[in-house]
Amino acid sequence: MSRLVLAFDLGGTNVRCGILNEQFEILARAKCAVGTRPAPSEAVKKMKQIAEEALGNIGKKSGEIACVGIGSPGPLNSQTGIIFETPNLGWKDVPLAKLVGDALGRPAFLENDAVSACWGEHVKGVGVDIQSMFIFTLGTGVGGGLILGGKVWKGPDDIAGHLGHMIVQPNGPTQVYDNPGSVEALCSATACIAAAQNAAYTYPESLLAKIPPGEITGAYVNACAEKGDEPACEIFRRIGYHLGIACASIANALNLELGVIGGGLSAAGDKILVPLRKELRRRALPPAGKRMRIELSKLGDDAGLVGAAGLALERLDGKQ
Repeated sequence: MSRLVLAFDLGGTNVRCGILNEQFEILARAKCAVGTRPAPSEAVKKMKQIAEEALGNIGKKSGEIACVGIGSPGPLNSQTGIIFETPNLGWKDVPLAKLVGDALGRPAFLENDAVSACWGEHVKGVGVDIQSMFIFTLGTGVGGGLILGGKVWKGPDDIAGHLGHMIVQPNGPTQVYDNPGSVEALCSATACIAAAQNAAYTYPESLLAKIPPGEITGAYVNACAEKGDEPACEIFRRIGYHLGIACASIANALNLELGVIGGGLSAAGDKILVPLRKELRRRALPPAGKRMRIELSKLGDDAGLVGAAGLALERLDGKQ
């Protein structure tokens, strides 16, 4: 009989959960808002409520699940289950795995949300049967994850895979974290919006200038680019260019098979992928550049749930 896993995807303002089987099919879902900077105890209370809602939808109780997987922003330590800091939630040194495990009465395992997305693509998405791969998740920040030899690679301090902090433009701008010129500073949705606000001021005839600067979103920039708005198109070309530099560095250093681009900003598709692949080919050593494919996430928002569930089972079985 297939074991059931409860998986959470914790965001800055919302939390989603899913009940998955060992084939990583999502059997039930639920979600709720956690509010702005909630107390950890309040967030865990809401996580328990939506877990019971999802379980009830398939006639199950928490005692019938094998384990719980939690994908969360970090920095965090997946082995201790402690979140060191989450800027969006305002948490520091929160033992989230223990809190959730105690609330539901089942073993709970904490993972970085981008690592979870990477594993989700590995087991059920675009990276099935791929033994070496990475992911960039383009959201408020830029998350990352690494799989080497079919296993998640985190390094001795549980830090490896934070690819959004790679430097691609020395002395470049700062966004989200104070790390000038990082992938995150140049390729996140936050960076995209900042660039669009500047472009709206510089090019008042641009479609980007048709709404108030404070209402610009990554989705709006993409919509403008879809209509051929040149300043909007240029923003995505620059994002693809900088991602291409980062991907070439990864190819040269690690000779991986696959890179996955996910997160909300990946909806721009070829507007990012075309300049990315061009720069990858230009900068990577030929064998590594030719081998490494760059693809969009196949699972989209579900990658985190699938990966959190899959890694929880791996941890439960002592495989990771």
